[in-house]
Amino acid sequence: MKRLRSGTASPKPKSSTTKYRPKRTMAKRRYTKSKRRAAKKSASFFGISLGKATAAMLYGAMRAKTSNLLAPYTSKLPLGNIGDEVGMIAASVAAKKYVFKKAGVLRDALNAGQTIELARIGDAAASGDLNLPFLTGGAAAPSTNGNIF
Repeated sequence: MKRLRSGTASPKPKSSTTKYRPKRTMAKRRYTKSKRRAAKKSASFFGISLGKATAAMLYGAMRAKTSNLLAPYTSKLPLGNIGDEVGMIAASVAAKKYVFKKAGVLRDALNAGQTIELARIGDAAASGDLNLPFLTGGAAAPSTNGNIF
């Protein structure tokens, strides 16, 4: 780029048989640059976006009722102690993809919910409370709910 602007890249001696070439410059743009819209400045409190905080609180408010609705199904999954978290992730993915396609705050709440559930799974993995049958060689800890799985 600098070489194109300066024109001193490789000066060739002029001869009587070759024509003089004009100095090469960068090509001009044939279109106009569109003005970028100024980014919206979101409200924050101590560096935390209030929109994201509201979405996380909304997910926390609806998590207990949704978990109770999914409990009959998630208790039958052979996932040990993380069946509830996996069920909540599946519900939030389905709701985000099929129900709340363009709803802003609700979609943000489901994104926050996925992050929260993955953090809970990570916490269970770090503390060794997974009790997954395929990790322990098929001998998982007996569950207290009386299901076969």
